[in-house]
Amino acid sequence: MALLGHITSWEGKRTYIFRGREILTDQGGDAADAGAVASLDSLILQTCEDPACGSIGVMLDPAACAPEGYAFTAVPAYFFAHNDEENARAARMIGLARWLDANRFCSRCGQPLQLHGSESALACPACGSLYFPRIEPCIITLISRGDEILLLRNVRDRAGIYACLAGFVEIGETLEQALRREVLEETGLEVENIRYAGSQGWPFPDQLMIAFYADWKSGEIRIQESEIADARWFRRDALPPLPKPGSIAWRLINRRFNNH
Repeated sequence: MALLGHITSWEGKRTYIFRGREILTDQGGDAADAGAVASLDSLILQTCEDPACGSIGVMLDPAACAPEGYAFTAVPAYFFAHNDEENARAARMIGLARWLDANRFCSRCGQPLQLHGSESALACPACGSLYFPRIEPCIITLISRGDEILLLRNVRDRAGIYACLAGFVEIGETLEQALRREVLEETGLEVENIRYAGSQGWPFPDQLMIAFYADWKSGEIRIQESEIADARWFRRDALPPLPKPGSIAWRLINRRFNNH
């Protein structure tokens, strides 16, 4: 599909307006319509259009203020309040707008990049190099030991939330290899019986969360203190504060206790 750098028409198109990790919403909590753009024109850093889903993405200067009748909402909170289809559109548009803004010049020859005519890519008119939107695959897994599940609290967490173990896939790894490595690095545990459980686009910055269930095989918890503040086994009747509905971590936990 072609990505348009300059919007020719806003009519009838879903609009997603972003400021950093926030999305502009109306009083009902939905994405702001195109009418909000007029008062923000001088603060727009990047726009893009995805004809396939009829959506427009707008990235604003960090100093932008919400127009009257609108408010900026943290993107995770927006995701928690909307369905998968809506979240996928929002994630795509924030990712595309951020990608276009961050990739203006060819890394080989330094020439300005142009949107490709038929692909979701940027092309260098001088050397022909192509640049596609970056996606960072991450595994996320819920580990079970009998009727207990392993939950962890990240060192950057300030709300006391315990979630599933997650980490980035490294070059050359399969997803299963990445999962075993991350589990061993962060907790000192070994796992078995790995099963795919779903996926979720998560634009912080450009992640694809690939979810699994796994069973404890051996080992005692030894946390990687640079990453993990705490890790414990929990039973269903004594769970700590959990991620909110809408996140794939919440789905893993919910399905584990309600569908297994």
